[in-house]
Amino acid sequence: MDQRRMRGQRNRQALIAAAAELFDANGFEATTVEQISAAAGVAPRTFFHHFATKEDILFDGYAERLDAATRRFRASRSNTLSDALAEASAAVAEAISVQPDIFLVRAKMYASHPALRATRLRINEDWIDQMTEEVARRLDTDPLTDLRPRLAASVINGANRAAIDAWVAGDGKGDLVETMAQAVDLLRPSIIRIEQLTLADRARHAG
Repeated sequence: MDQRRMRGQRNRQALIAAAAELFDANGFEATTVEQISAAAGVAPRTFFHHFATKEDILFDGYAERLDAATRRFRASRSNTLSDALAEASAAVAEAISVQPDIFLVRAKMYASHPALRATRLRINEDWIDQMTEEVARRLDTDPLTDLRPRLAASVINGANRAAIDAWVAGDGKGDLVETMAQAVDLLRPSIIRIEQLTLADRARHAG
């Protein structure tokens, strides 16, 4: 079972690497599943064992990055919301930095493929939705009636996106973890203010 799992993981990584190279060289539309499979040295049925469509390769790892960010946020021992969100952002940057090639290729596809841009927007919304729930739980407030948890999640998502866009513009040669930390720091006063106001309201209502 372990050998089968390892072989499956190798095949998956080979498909991702082959797709990244072919997408970059030939474009997304011109690249076929058959070409990706042949370049990876596997049969097309192996491709479909791992991915439903070739678009899925471009967004591979998203769920894992969201889970990692959520776990990092929950595990934070910091007393401040801004630090916990900074740790969640760091988890995203670290995950992207492990395999930057496919992320860079995906980013280059956005301008000419509306469907991929739409998927990117959905992914951003998923991230914001998840972090809104986490922030609301930490602040002990209702994410549906209190705008502050979603505002905090949206602000931090904006910092992440700005950092990632700058990193992509530099062709991935910079330190994404450091760039994202700088972006988060620029918006930290807003996060601190959101937390202060929320805690002040809770204290006032409790009194």
